[in-house]
Amino acid sequence: MSLLLRSVLLRSVLVISFAGLVLQACGQEESAAPVEAPAVVAPAAADASGSSGGYEPSADERVPGITLDAAALEAQMNAAKAEAEAANKAN
Repeated sequence: MSLLLRSVLLRSVLVISFAGLVLQACGQEESAAPVEAPAVVAPAAADASGSSGGYEPSADERVPGITLDAAALEAQMNAAKAEAEAANKAN
């Protein structure tokens, strides 16, 4: 047999062997953990303050200039909206 034919046969045998191993490994299923039904959790009662949730800093944790109160935040948002509307009218 010529050297070229041996090389081609050897490569094809290696490729087929590798493909067989890959197909066999892909065909095996992992043992799945038992599926448990999630516990039904009752929704938490809404806060009387009407906040949307999240962390609310206490009065001693608030830093002036960094932590905005609701009124200051709303005033900032209204000013930004008015500025955006004025910019849109100018265009």
